[in-house]
Amino acid sequence: MQKYIDLATDLLQKMIPIRAHSFEEGARADFLTDFLRAGGIDAQRIGNNIWAKELFDADAPTLMLCAHIDTVQAAETYTFDALNPPAAPDRILGLGSNDDGGSVVAMIATYLYFKEKSSCPVNLLLLLSCEEERSGPGGTRSLGEFVKENASFAIVGEPTCMRATVAECGLLVIDATAPGRSAHAARAAEGENAIYNALSDIETLKNYRFDRVSAALGPVKLSVTQINAGHAHNVIPDTCTFVVDIRPNELYTNAEILEMLQKEVKSTLKARNLANRASATPQSSPLYKTALKLGMEMTTSPTSSDWMRLPIEAIKIGPGDSNRSHKADEYILKSEIAEGIEKYITFIENIQI
Repeated sequence: MQKYIDLATDLLQKMIPIRAHSFEEGARADFLTDFLRAGGIDAQRIGNNIWAKELFDADAPTLMLCAHIDTVQAAETYTFDALNPPAAPDRILGLGSNDDGGSVVAMIATYLYFKEKSSCPVNLLLLLSCEEERSGPGGTRSLGEFVKENASFAIVGEPTCMRATVAECGLLVIDATAPGRSAHAARAAEGENAIYNALSDIETLKNYRFDRVSAALGPVKLSVTQINAGHAHNVIPDTCTFVVDIRPNELYTNAEILEMLQKEVKSTLKARNLANRASATPQSSPLYKTALKLGMEMTTSPTSSDWMRLPIEAIKIGPGDSNRSHKADEYILKSEIAEGIEKYITFIENIQI
């Protein structure tokens, strides 16, 4: 077991310096493809998504191990170089170490473990995806048919402290445009300030309450996260745009939420994508039954992942802590990677098919 732990921690330390912001994953995808092939894995590519499949029993179902290789941009408050972090005895630091590097390397090590063992109760599909952090069109959004044809169910690797996450919120991003009428700032009454109209709508959205509260995920969560207007100090702006980040529960469709909110505001609302739904693991699923058998702590997640784009049953489990994601001075403990590998192997060995 130790050799797989050492392999994973060494691999993550080599991955971090390779820039892999969403839509810029090419170099990291090349590196990981070469690494897998050098280890005897027949790694294939679909764009910057990497996949490999190991068949142990033609009659057995296939479990997909899915984690993403891309990262967000580094926070400005890092106290060290996010891509060339210092060494530490008990942890691996750097951008993407926790989200989602720990899951990537733990899943690779798990896949190698069963491949070298030449025995597994299920067939395995390893999928290392791109563009997850920005829900890009080249990531799992483009792989629906591939996944349906090649996998029966999936473990989505994200930092959950190796708890079994059996539900997660969806994601609905709305681009809003508030109208106005331009005028000279000295004669503001002759115009209509789009910023003020936007602020009125933002206040309406801030106070909007969704009636349907999920037992697993709670209420729908809404935040305005960006705003932009104006091009000169002396011109009343005729347009103000802002972005709304919404985390739906499973009791609303994204299209339904968009329609409900549009009725409440003057701004024009346009969804970037209506397909990023909320997700839940059915209690009848082999994944849920396995987590139950192993006595794993079950939880739900307010954050979204590749799960929402998968057309198969899934559960979200991975090393690291979601509270560290997208923050400065990101890190993952080496012990968490070791725990991830050990628990992935135990989960697969005990899968309730």
